[in-house]
Amino acid sequence: MEKYQHVFDRFITFENQYDGYRLAQRDKRYKPEVLAYTADLEGNLIDGINHLIWKDYKIGKAFEFYEYFPKKRIITAWPFKNRVINCAAYNVLWPIYVKSMYEHSYGSIPGMGQVKAVKQLQRWMRIARLTGKNQWIGKADVAKFFFRIPHEVQLRELGKPLDDPDMMWFLETCIKGDGRPTGLPLEFSDPTECERIFGIGMPVGSLISQMTANVVLTPMDNFMKRIIRIPKHIRYMDDSIIMGDSKQEVWDALGAMDDFLQENMGLQLNNKTAVMRYDEGVEFVGRIVSPDRITLRKSSSLQMKQHLDYVKKAYANREVELDYALDVMQSYLGLLKHTDCVALREKICEDYVLIRHSAPEA
Repeated sequence: MEKYQHVFDRFITFENQYDGYRLAQRDKRYKPEVLAYTADLEGNLIDGINHLIWKDYKIGKAFEFYEYFPKKRIITAWPFKNRVINCAAYNVLWPIYVKSMYEHSYGSIPGMGQVKAVKQLQRWMRIARLTGKNQWIGKADVAKFFFRIPHEVQLRELGKPLDDPDMMWFLETCIKGDGRPTGLPLEFSDPTECERIFGIGMPVGSLISQMTANVVLTPMDNFMKRIIRIPKHIRYMDDSIIMGDSKQEVWDALGAMDDFLQENMGLQLNNKTAVMRYDEGVEFVGRIVSPDRITLRKSSSLQMKQHLDYVKKAYANREVELDYALDVMQSYLGLLKHTDCVALREKICEDYVLIRHSAPEA
């Protein structure tokens, strides 16, 4: 494997830090903390560079909040000054790591994404039907992936192509975050009620975390392709789909995947791992994929309708603005555009009527 030196030197240049700022403020330029940083842009960029050079760079206290759609999860937001440096690091690191990415890894990779993942899976299903092969599909995902990755595993995988102690110091600083534990137990129902664990996990919502998550599972991709010799394997972050010629072959491959994760990553597959015929329809990245159709899960359709009902009421009560209400609708239409849910699309367009109540008199 090629080793890269002087990455830190490119990372701390003023030009790269400015590019990091431009990436970090995208679609957020009018937020108060972004405006405050921009007011003295040159000074803030130079200050960040100096802290990196002096090795006294620290992550400010992160703001945690919870997303409730489609399921309850913890999201971490770093202070804007840290996000700028985070994005600057991504600018120099991602071109290095992407070179070793598996060809059918689709999560958080520019030009890939969920749509391409499900289209590729459907393409393999159609080939199986045309050739008359009795193919089987295995579906698996890593149990509590973002909250269970050991810190030493993250550093080990991130460090493989790097020969740069300064860059490794920065990555270790990012992984430790603001000093609070980021790990969660393997079994939990509500992340807000669990005791956090030191030494494992990563902050969900960080650009560096998204990159790290892909890097960490790349060895698993290579293991499945080169050692187990599964030619049809798709991964979207921690969700994996494999196809094989027999049910037993697929179960054996999933068992090998689980063994590899436990022995090399300190991770394991969750208990939803399953094997089915290719033409029964498989759930993948929130969709049901079959040779003829791509549809949303029933639960996803229901959650979409509930969310749109909530936004309609919030807009009527002046709790959200028109731009937000329209953006929500456009995002769902974009999702439905690549499915065969014609009736659902027509139904939500018909029902999504925005009416604002009159303002109460003073």
